[in-house]
Amino acid sequence: MIQLDEIMTQLQKHKEILHDRYSVKKIGVFGSYARGTATSESDIDFYVIFEEKTVDNITGLWIYLEELFQRKVDLIHYHQRLREGLKREIEKEIVYG
Repeated sequence: MIQLDEIMTQLQKHKEILHDRYSVKKIGVFGSYARGTATSESDIDFYVIFEEKTVDNITGLWIYLEELFQRKVDLIHYHQRLREGLKREIEKEIVYG
């Protein structure tokens, strides 16, 4: 099973691609991987801030990350209407790449 440090290493390694192809300004991991409670069945939860948020960037990034990590990923992206409670929960545990 992949570990958080491996995820962070891959995000750093692919940082230029994530920015140039998908307009990613900042990306982090939250949820079970950030808390250290992930199992072999866990998906990877990513929180993303885009420079340019388009459907193509969001779906392209989602597909890219699933192929890169060979597991299901969930993407939450920053937007002004993101529920405050959810935003606070993410900010408590997020680890940025």
